[in-house]
Amino acid sequence: MRLAALGLAFGALGGCVQTPSRSPAAPPAAPGFELDGKPFCFAGANNYYAIYKPAPMVDDVLDSAQRLGLKVLRIWGMLDRGSLDGLVPNADGTGEKDGVYFQYWDAARGRPAYNDGPTGLERLDYVLDAAAKRDLKLIVVLVNNWRAFGGMDQYLMWYGREQHHEFFTADETRQAYRAWVEHLLSRRNTLNSRLYRDDPTVLAWELANEPRCKSGTAFDRAEGWDGTTLTTWAREMSGYVKSLAPNHLVSVGDEGFLASGGEHWAYRQNDGVDHAALTALPHVDFGTFHLYPDDWSTPPGFGEKWIADHLDVARRLGKPTLLEEYGVKASRGWAERRELYGRWNDALLRGGSAGLGWMLAGKDESGQRYPDYDGFAFYGDDATGKLLGQYAQASRCPPDDSPSPDGPSPFVRVRRSPQRVALGWLPP
Repeated sequence: MRLAALGLAFGALGGCVQTPSRSPAAPPAAPGFELDGKPFCFAGANNYYAIYKPAPMVDDVLDSAQRLGLKVLRIWGMLDRGSLDGLVPNADGTGEKDGVYFQYWDAARGRPAYNDGPTGLERLDYVLDAAAKRDLKLIVVLVNNWRAFGGMDQYLMWYGREQHHEFFTADETRQAYRAWVEHLLSRRNTLNSRLYRDDPTVLAWELANEPRCKSGTAFDRAEGWDGTTLTTWAREMSGYVKSLAPNHLVSVGDEGFLASGGEHWAYRQNDGVDHAALTALPHVDFGTFHLYPDDWSTPPGFGEKWIADHLDVARRLGKPTLLEEYGVKASRGWAERRELYGRWNDALLRGGSAGLGWMLAGKDESGQRYPDYDGFAFYGDDATGKLLGQYAQASRCPPDDSPSPDGPSPFVRVRRSPQRVALGWLPP
């Protein structure tokens, strides 16, 4: 991987546009993000266990992010289970994580109910409050496409449905999702008394993690849905979230599958995901896309083209976009991970986007590294963490005195008038 200093090139991250050094034909910038009326440039990471692990483990992850210069973390805002009496089964194992769950089926009332206490949403209270104290921003995901943490299939099991795509179309599942969103966004944090919908720690509410019309289970169907099913649902729910939390951004959380055609399945609107149509929705503020060559069987050079194609969608739509999940399995070795992470992050910096690596882990309760269960983890003190910390430093915005047309705000917003400023230099 080339770790020489990056030349100045066009970029759109946080409204940051670099002056090209070698590429006079660089594409125009798309809007980026702003905070307090100034461009907000960042790199970030994901973490799934912060919502159920003890406070010291949460603090360790947040402290690692802060040390690396990562300004944004994407976390789960859901943990769904069946009924407490076992009559409605759990989609995911015992239905809880270390005794923690957020939402469950109330058999007596015949509807979902919420665990607001210390084994429930008080855990999310802590993450929000601890992140705010470290000046970190959070992207909070509202439901999982997959059965880990319950997910969409858990909603279907509550109502006796057995077709995954019905999560997007059935009246009762759509209403249950809306009720969950309303409950969460209306919640008052027990630690700082902030309503979630008024908390500037939240960068965005994300409709779902990797929503598809299939989930890889027996609930999958080849019929009953089409290329508009997911987009129609996202149109409804993005508008609903925005109506409850107008100061927060909204994203879909899709993997970025395109409908442009091509040899690889990710360009054939896989499982009903049309990234451009989703990002274009009026209440969706920015695009999201993911990148996993190990799982997707991609050809050489796929990552750079994938990034370029999504930057092109963002420019055409006039919205920012984030590579909000990406990873190379640690088993491939440091040299290969360094090469690919380097190329991808170079492309993001040159093109004006940001990356959120999967996933930042820390120490467990015994003081040892949290296990790398999926093979993609990195840590604040390992080589991958230090490399991504370099890119985080390179994404810093220099001072910019140009005022925001909307005035300053403590909430992260889309910067509607990108300015020509430099992202900075990548350390050699």
